[in-house]
Amino acid sequence: MNRQEHSEPKTELEKLRENGKRRRKGPAERMWAPIKLHLDEDYQYVTKNWGLRFLYYFAMFVGMPFGYLFFKIRWGFGVIGKKNAKLVKKTAAITVANHVHNMDSPMLTYVFYPSAPYFVALKHNFEAFIIGGLVRVLRGVPLPSDIKNFEHFSEQMNHVLQHTTRKVHMYPEGEIAPYSRELRSFKNGAFHFAVKNDVPVLPMVFVFPKPKKVKLIVGKPVYLKDVPGTEGVKAPRQTVMLCRYVKERMQEMLDEYYGGLEHEN
Repeated sequence: MNRQEHSEPKTELEKLRENGKRRRKGPAERMWAPIKLHLDEDYQYVTKNWGLRFLYYFAMFVGMPFGYLFFKIRWGFGVIGKKNAKLVKKTAAITVANHVHNMDSPMLTYVFYPSAPYFVALKHNFEAFIIGGLVRVLRGVPLPSDIKNFEHFSEQMNHVLQHTTRKVHMYPEGEIAPYSRELRSFKNGAFHFAVKNDVPVLPMVFVFPKPKKVKLIVGKPVYLKDVPGTEGVKAPRQTVMLCRYVKERMQEMLDEYYGGLEHEN
């Protein structure tokens, strides 16, 4: 039997750690990191710190409107299908997207403004000089690199998804590939949380209508019941099937958009 079909979160974490040894360093990893982030059983992945909360609302209501204007001027940024995000407005959800731009996380907040999702990111993003603080303020959540802390991280993410209407964003590709028009291999982690907490997945894709221009397409939410063959199947298998199904939907979104561009030209 295919081992991937029965992968658990711990197995996915181990794969992530192994892949991390071979992958190229992203921009945040190449920045100066004067402070090392220590994750332990007391770390608040979903912060209760009032100072950070104040900075978040200050950033969202004062800073981000200028940020969105900058994105529009610099990259022609815009959103297609924003109305689809309203379909999960009253429920918690996992959101996923292709990771193809250094600014794709703050761009994503425009879809849910003023309530940004929690963004799960690799630990080094929080250690980069200045950038690390901004990531944390804008609801960044560091992904632990060990099993014990991963369980603590999972508990807090599960609590968010079970007891609030907030969104948790994950990049299933795991690492950035600037301006890539192709989807890469997906990891199962995001879909594990969707299955475990019985919440929908909102698929999104970044596309590039012209060189250095960026648009975001928001698809319709995917529920586990939408995936053929998942009824009565054990959760690990459901996770794999949901992952595959969402990736297919995202690929269709890319194909439809780029196919339309070719037709116009």
